[in-house]
Amino acid sequence: MAEAQKLSVRPREVLGKKVNGLRRKGLLPGVVFGGRADSTPVETDQHAFELSYRRWGNTTLLSLTGLDGGEVPALIYDVSRDPVTGRMLHVDFARVSLTEKTHADVPLHFVNESPAVRTLGAVLLHARSEVSVEAFPQDIPHSIEVDLSGLLEIDDAIYVRDLKVDATLIQIENDPDELVVKAVPVKVEAEPTPAEVAVPAEGEAAAEGEVAEGAAPPAAGAEGAKPAAPGAKPAAPGAKPAAGEAPKSAAPKTQSGAAPKKG
Repeated sequence: MAEAQKLSVRPREVLGKKVNGLRRKGLLPGVVFGGRADSTPVETDQHAFELSYRRWGNTTLLSLTGLDGGEVPALIYDVSRDPVTGRMLHVDFARVSLTEKTHADVPLHFVNESPAVRTLGAVLLHARSEVSVEAFPQDIPHSIEVDLSGLLEIDDAIYVRDLKVDATLIQIENDPDELVVKAVPVKVEAEPTPAEVAVPAEGEAAAEGEVAEGAAPPAAGAEGAKPAAPGAKPAAPGAKPAAGEAPKSAAPKTQSGAAPKKG
């Protein structure tokens, strides 16, 4: 049975947006709720609480002092932080009864080294970082240890049913067959290789731009036409095209016959 940790709080009179003034004074606003009682606004020293919260987490039983009616057993339900700076902004305390079981999410603490990682080069696939439990507030553990030394081979795994807890005090609510951690092989992607040049099979058509053996050459004026015969004189500059041949430098015409305007 864990001993309750004492935390000094005071009733809070400053509400709403005015709580920013409390934060500037080093005070953390909060609220105590649940337990079939009205919610109570409270405040506590921010620095002292932050240091203690690092040890406690959300599963340590607290005893809130400084409130009317004596000490109040509670668990930390939630801590709100500034999304940019990470500074604590608000804390919610949930009243609990030491004679009634409650529910909590308990973090998993992975210990020791897996031989599959050390000797076989495996990597660990973590499927869960916490589990849900039911227990009396004073019996909720701070964390549950997961021993990785049993992962000897590739594909060895630890499931929820393998977690070691005192079943007389703590009931794990997750599916027993739910995966917690597994040793998996490292996936190595093959380096891309240059694409092989495709060679046409015998009888296939020649590639574009090539003339198949024995085929007739393309007609004069077509793309890829053969050069002029040896000794032929080039056409004189400014010579008129042959009859029926359109001038090569003529601009394309529109349907009305006028050349299109530039731009």
